[in-house]
Amino acid sequence: MDMTRRLPDAVTPPPSDAAVCAAAALERQMDALGLSPEERLFLRTLHQSERQINDAFDEARQSGDLQQQVSRVYKQMYRPD
Repeated sequence: MDMTRRLPDAVTPPPSDAAVCAAAALERQMDALGLSPEERLFLRTLHQSERQINDAFDEARQSGDLQQQVSRVYKQMYRPD
């Protein structure tokens, strides 16, 4: 899987100030830990994926059917039995 691919800018909203601050904090933490470029890329991609899942989950709370689907997937990913 190519983890460097991004969604087109037309689909990806611009980052909020909070997101920019969170990204800067993540970069400082990775720098302090002395992570390799590969490890940094992995963590950036993971962080972005988590944000996307959380955004989808928040949006799903507003409509019943989608909420059930996202909740099921979220639980499968983060709370395996």
